[in-house]
Amino acid sequence: MAYAAVVSLVQILEPLKSDQFLIKSLHDNFSSLQSSLERIYPVPRRSKDHADQLEIDIRDAAYEAQDLIESWKIRSSESEEIPLQDLQELISKLDRIADSAKGVVDSIGHRTDQDHQKGELLSEEALSTKSTYSSKSGRIVGQEKDFQKIKDLLLGGKEQLQVVPITGLPGIGKTTLARSLYDDEDMEQKKIFQVRSWVTVSQESRPGDILSNLLSSIEIVGQRRDATDSIKKMGDRANEDSAAQLGVNLHQRLFNVKYFIVIDDMWENKVWNEVRNYLPDNKNGSRILLTTRSAEVAKYVNDKIQHQMEPLNEKDSWILLCDKAFEDGICPPHLEEVGKEISKHCDGLPLSLTVVGGLLSQKRKKVEDWEFVKEDIYAAVENADRKENRYLEILSLSYNHLPGRLRGCFLYMGAFPEDSEILASKLIKLWVTEGFLTTPASGSLERVARHSLNELIDRNLISRRRVTSDSQIKTCGVHDSLRALAVEESRKQKFFFSRYRYVQDLPEGSDRLRRLSVHKNILMCLENVYNSTKSIKSARTLLYAGPHHHHPFPFPLTFDLLRVLDALTLYFIEFPKEVVALIHLRYLSLTYNGKIPSSISKLRNLQVLIVRQHPKIIFLGASILPVEIWNMPQLRHLLFTESNLPSLPGLEIDANDSVLLKNLQSLSDVHAACCIKNVLRHVPNLTKLGTWVEEPSDVHLCLNQLEKLESFKFIVLNPIPNPENNFLPKLVFPKTLTKLTLSGCGLHWEDMAIIEELPNLEVLKLREFAFQGPKWDLEEMFFPELKFLLLEALQLQIWTASDDNFPSLERLIIRHCYELEKIPPEIAEIGPLRLIQLVDCSPTAVASAQEIKKDKQRTKKDLEVRIHSSWA
Repeated sequence: MAYAAVVSLVQILEPLKSDQFLIKSLHDNFSSLQSSLERIYPVPRRSKDHADQLEIDIRDAAYEAQDLIESWKIRSSESEEIPLQDLQELISKLDRIADSAKGVVDSIGHRTDQDHQKGELLSEEALSTKSTYSSKSGRIVGQEKDFQKIKDLLLGGKEQLQVVPITGLPGIGKTTLARSLYDDEDMEQKKIFQVRSWVTVSQESRPGDILSNLLSSIEIVGQRRDATDSIKKMGDRANEDSAAQLGVNLHQRLFNVKYFIVIDDMWENKVWNEVRNYLPDNKNGSRILLTTRSAEVAKYVNDKIQHQMEPLNEKDSWILLCDKAFEDGICPPHLEEVGKEISKHCDGLPLSLTVVGGLLSQKRKKVEDWEFVKEDIYAAVENADRKENRYLEILSLSYNHLPGRLRGCFLYMGAFPEDSEILASKLIKLWVTEGFLTTPASGSLERVARHSLNELIDRNLISRRRVTSDSQIKTCGVHDSLRALAVEESRKQKFFFSRYRYVQDLPEGSDRLRRLSVHKNILMCLENVYNSTKSIKSARTLLYAGPHHHHPFPFPLTFDLLRVLDALTLYFIEFPKEVVALIHLRYLSLTYNGKIPSSISKLRNLQVLIVRQHPKIIFLGASILPVEIWNMPQLRHLLFTESNLPSLPGLEIDANDSVLLKNLQSLSDVHAACCIKNVLRHVPNLTKLGTWVEEPSDVHLCLNQLEKLESFKFIVLNPIPNPENNFLPKLVFPKTLTKLTLSGCGLHWEDMAIIEELPNLEVLKLREFAFQGPKWDLEEMFFPELKFLLLEALQLQIWTASDDNFPSLERLIIRHCYELEKIPPEIAEIGPLRLIQLVDCSPTAVASAQEIKKDKQRTKKDLEVRIHSSWA
């Protein structure tokens, strides 16, 4: 991918351009080509062939330059200079490429579309805007009858186990329909099923994979998701068990309970047979909903009932397109004619309409811009060899219309296994350390990455799976058809190669491949697979994207030019010493139970260090990190299991000494005793901090040193009811805090006045004796910006509050508060409030929530009340 390659290279050349005139010339040439690439997107189909060849030429030149520079940096200890002849030849080649670039830019420069003018440079205002739930409609369109018909099948019929198959073309909405049934509030609230589970099947899935995923995704209805952790861990551990043992475990777990299982995207009869053998028929109305694109599989699963989904009609197609293209779902009159022409050519496929709607949502609301999209859709449809492949061409169009800065981000999604649920925080760190994002005049690269993720979601190319307490994206995924597009484009662009089977030939031109992804970690334990993959010496990225591999890894990680090594799902008995020779490394994650050696400091470019322990080990009074960590100034994120920070290098450090870790933004989970004034002043740019102590004690936190802190977590690992703690009077929260989590502190409710002083607080989580005492009376307290409030495992009995205390509250979650008498009814009058959720609380609290629910049903206020309790 040319743009990503060039931006990454320019960042490498930036600090070197003063060393030699030719390197400066190289830097300037590639900066100019970057500007050309920024101007050609989106490329009209009539110019696509020329643009594609230009991308190939620029990409190959950037790869050649990167190889030359980085290989030289490895040898530079020997005082070897960059070969001048190689530099001169490369610069001559760039002159020829620049002429081609000018021709392509000139050929498309007359178009009216503004993406090339506004698409590459992000304003400070855009980066500062917090993206939350998209206001564009997420309703089902044109499938209401399908929904009701299948719901009736699931809830009615005989007591015997029934399998209901849904079949239809790719992109027709099978998964969307299944998900809407799985998440149907009516089915969940009435507790029709005791246990639910969802599994997505890929073409590469084996029966053992499916059985393991069914185990790990089991939810007990009436309990919050993380209340079933023990079941999920059983499924995670089961990855190493045989399919037969997994099947026995699943059968035992489902035996004598009424269950609802969704098996999404089944491909083969044989695989279905092997899974079906372990799903018991309890004669109690259990149901299995199965989606497949194969009519043969649907008939084999149930020869009497198969629900065939049909394309949307013209009316519903237009409604869906408008829902995705406009915030309010209403098309301006001057765009209706061209918009309906676009809608017709999407063949009634919801995925095509959704993606095209996302594309149109990013355009100016001018007829000429929409005509530009219409012409491209016409050409794309005509280019399809068969009608059923037309949707693939339309999806490809959505990629062609991406600005250069988003292309690498989208292609990255193809590196993960099908239907992966990817942590947004991880994705953002990976994008940043890859180096293909441009830094704005002000603002951090992390903000650019998050903004890019939000843009791809707005374009409907990435889907939001889960959100954080402050309504930011927590996990995301991608539709399998869009993922297939990313995989194919990655192959053509030599952007990513994924290893997912034992017998798998390397692609043509593998000597230029930059990124590797392993979908089944066990494959890299096989010598033949490891050796063939290791032959890709040009790799800069190695992602182990498969499930956790809990056995020691037998081969060294010696891809010499690596910048990104994500080995969090690999277990190491000893720290892999070869890693410290990877001088270009920026991102390192691994599972390791020992202490990190001091030689880690050789990685002078390291920005992200993540260390996971398995099983979890807490280092009391010690640190897993060496003192040399303070000499790694490029670190941006330092994440590990509960431990101490190492002491500063020398107790005599003067207050005038330079800041040691000035780039560090997130740090967790560090012992609170480490957060003394002299330590925190060396991490002044922290925005996120997680701390812990073993037991309630007198802790002095000097958080006022952190003037940019936005998120703070303090956890007592072994909380004691009714302790007498006195650390709060010494605690000063920064006014910048937007998110605060306290657990096990044992504070008094009157101490809440200190939290009230935080003017920007949006999220407050109080867990497990965070505050003590039976009564919380807010009286005149005022939390003007608070949007999310969690009360969990507190001794609270009487809670007095009103809509005046929380004027901005959107979500209220109360869990395991067994003594709480009721929810203050005035809370329901808060205007922005959209959700009250009660999990496993007292009968009287449940009754008060039910009253609120009935009242809101009468007044039709847009407030959802969810009650998960045996008392409901």
